[in-house]
Amino acid sequence: MAPPSFEIIARDAERESIDALLGRPRPLALVIEGEAGIGKTTLWSYACRAAAAHGDRVLAWRASSAERELAFGALMGLLDGDLDATIESLLPARRRALDLALGRIGSGARAPEPSLVGLAVLDLVRELAAGAPVIVGLDDAQWCDPASAAALAFAGRRLRSEPVAFLLAIRTGQSGSGASGIEASLPEDRRERIEVGPLTIGALGRLIHERNGVAHPRPLLVRIHEASGGNPFVGLEMSRSLISRGVAPVPGEPFPVSPQAGPLVRDHLLTLSDRARDALLVVAMASQPTIGLLDRVLGGDASAAVDEACRNGVLVAEGDRLRAAHPLFASTAYADALPGQRRRLRRALAEAIDDPLERAIQRAATVDRADAAVASELEAAARISLQRGAPGMAAELFARAAGLADAADAPRLRIGSSAARLNAGDTDGAATTLRTVLAEVPDGRVRADALLALGEIVYMTSPQEALPHFLEALEHTEGDLMLEARVHSYIGGMGDADRAASERSAHAALEILQRPGVRPEPDHLACALLERAFQWLLTCDRLAAEDIDRATRLMTRTGDSFVARRAQELAERCLYHVGRLRESLALDELEYRRMVEVGQLGLVPPLLQSMAVLEQLVGDWPAARRYARACVDLVEQGEEVWRERAVLATARVLASDGELEAARSMALESLARQDAEGDAWEAVIFSALLGFIELSVPDPPAALAYLTRASAYAEAVNVALPTVFRYMGDLVEAAVLSGDLDLAEIVLNERLEAPAARIPLPWILAVAGRGRGLLSAARLDLDGAIQSFDRSLEALDGTPMPFERGRTLLARGRVQLKAGRRRMARADLEAALAIFDDLGAAAWAGHARADLARIGGRTSSRWELTPSERSVAALAATGGSNREIADQLVLSVRTVESHLASAYRKLDVRSRVQLASALAPAADETSPTP
Repeated sequence: MAPPSFEIIARDAERESIDALLGRPRPLALVIEGEAGIGKTTLWSYACRAAAAHGDRVLAWRASSAERELAFGALMGLLDGDLDATIESLLPARRRALDLALGRIGSGARAPEPSLVGLAVLDLVRELAAGAPVIVGLDDAQWCDPASAAALAFAGRRLRSEPVAFLLAIRTGQSGSGASGIEASLPEDRRERIEVGPLTIGALGRLIHERNGVAHPRPLLVRIHEASGGNPFVGLEMSRSLISRGVAPVPGEPFPVSPQAGPLVRDHLLTLSDRARDALLVVAMASQPTIGLLDRVLGGDASAAVDEACRNGVLVAEGDRLRAAHPLFASTAYADALPGQRRRLRRALAEAIDDPLERAIQRAATVDRADAAVASELEAAARISLQRGAPGMAAELFARAAGLADAADAPRLRIGSSAARLNAGDTDGAATTLRTVLAEVPDGRVRADALLALGEIVYMTSPQEALPHFLEALEHTEGDLMLEARVHSYIGGMGDADRAASERSAHAALEILQRPGVRPEPDHLACALLERAFQWLLTCDRLAAEDIDRATRLMTRTGDSFVARRAQELAERCLYHVGRLRESLALDELEYRRMVEVGQLGLVPPLLQSMAVLEQLVGDWPAARRYARACVDLVEQGEEVWRERAVLATARVLASDGELEAARSMALESLARQDAEGDAWEAVIFSALLGFIELSVPDPPAALAYLTRASAYAEAVNVALPTVFRYMGDLVEAAVLSGDLDLAEIVLNERLEAPAARIPLPWILAVAGRGRGLLSAARLDLDGAIQSFDRSLEALDGTPMPFERGRTLLARGRVQLKAGRRRMARADLEAALAIFDDLGAAAWAGHARADLARIGGRTSSRWELTPSERSVAALAATGGSNREIADQLVLSVRTVESHLASAYRKLDVRSRVQLASALAPAADETSPTP
């Protein structure tokens, strides 16, 4: 960017502020704000040059009002430099998304997710920042197009400590622009604003003398300053107007020029020829104006027109690119142009522009009545916008196309606009558009499509209200079997709203897809097979293992349609319930990688929460903590709809780690919200979690109160399968410990052992065996209790659920001790303690230690640290703080403190210095003999 040839006048304080702020830790957002013409661009240019002089990599672009019509117009400008090698280094899907957004490659068969371009921008600036600090500078950022603003804001929300700064110049009063989203993407303590005020009389005089070559008398200069309010642009135009008119007002005579910028700009523009004004108007309307483009639009004398406009300070040439010297020149020229003149030049622009998206926008601006050809062109442009990852722009283009299309085609285009709005995150706008379609279309396939789309939106917040939309859609399939099957698949997933309708549709969808001659998509057939298998599981009817296996082989794992996403979800759930936990986790991990790769971050939080649960079950609690933390991070970065998923994932991790007070507080707040909203399904989950927390204290009566409450909620949603909420074992234990043996017997008989007889799933058999053992022990049938615990452990042999194994060993050890079998009790309790310590289950490890202390005699060697304790102790011995150790091992600080206290006790040390000395002999004693 070439520096201006003039001096920056009277802005020393602003420059000092810029210099200081550019030296602050990053990431950072610096906004230079002021009214039009106040000098923002001058200071923004200074900041860019100052950053470059200090070795920063500067990506800079001056946005224009025309660019708001072009998806990723600002991003194209920012990245229009020597960045090919960096872009090529991005992950393939992200590179392709960015290439599509920047128009570097043609449209592909599949559009990237909106967030995928943001991920590509994030990767790009991180890669650049690894070599040097980065400045992303936007002048007139209020004109930044929504797609570019969304991508930059997406990247900004995910910056942590990278040396990246956003430098934005924005017009006062434009707080609702896309620039606000970029600024707000960073934490409040990383945002700074510089408000640019008016010039003093002396400063304005120096500016006029430098730019216009005239020194006005002091009284006249004072009047210019008063009339312009110290605005340098307005003051300069007033001065130019006086010079061109050759009029000097006498005392008492009204000032000969208006204090408003518009008339002053018009005075300036009146000095231009018609061709020069045409050149300015084309620059105002084109998103990427170049000298070559003006040659094609205006004809052979375009160069002379451009030269005239540049000599008069109206246009600025930067290489081959052109821009208005000030946005007011462009906006005034456009506002004053006659409609016929604008249409003539837009038609010429449409013929001269290569980009099909902008060509369609220009052509659409030339018509004011229905035009099927232009509507078709706008639809094609909308699809290009989708393929480039700009759904917000696509939504507007679909809507424009609908306005120009014939009445029969308009509803279909509005459905396209709704889908694009939903993809862009405008849920309310998408729903409103679909309701407009339903008001227009009384029947037929288009109505069915609109009902399905609206039902899917409504389902996000009100599942009960979504079902009628799906049921009505069945009435409008018009004999289309594949559409009918698709509607049934939607209804099949509505079990929490209407179990009977869900079951009927699950079977109906599969029956249609398996008819002779019907050739369903693999993902749809997989979805139907899994839906029926899932329904059978939920009702404890049968275990359709062959259907589950067949469906998982059919799934393509590449589609993003409703049935493909539903098949993935159902496969993971079926495998989870039948005890094939590692297979379920593998499916989730594969889907997680796919979603992150293609940028579907809006669907990731519930998947992360599910993965955290699975990792806890299989025994990788550090991984569970990582997934829970990632879920929280995404919610804090804008995925607010999933906040309860993040709360649940975090509270479960805290409860498992033994941080019971923190977990209880979070769960109580969430349960209160679910009660207020009447969401029985979520209320089961949080009531059950509170029951587990109270069992971990232990406080059996409190646990029983929460768990019976969970049971009441579960009956309300009609769920019979114990593995859906996994609280039945806790309910039996709480009932036994509270002395309510009759309740424990009923729950065992009806809710655990009866389902286990029909579908003998590992977790059900394990908790039923443990529950029966606890109840038998309470009835003093100690031998029967031991046999039940043995059956529980046998059920766990085929599936990795170490925490459940630890709880059963703890229970069996207690009964062995009660029976006077001290050696066997010690073996069970020490085995349970080893599991709990290795997992980091601090509360349950404490229970096992307390029971071991009751036995007395020799306990495990003091040198026998668990793996988790050894990891914590080793880092503590090197001087790491508890917070640093927690971050490195992905533990909570309280868990680190617990492990460290246990290590101190076992090693008989009282300081980290002693710990370092003790660890070497500890390692020698515990290492195996060669």
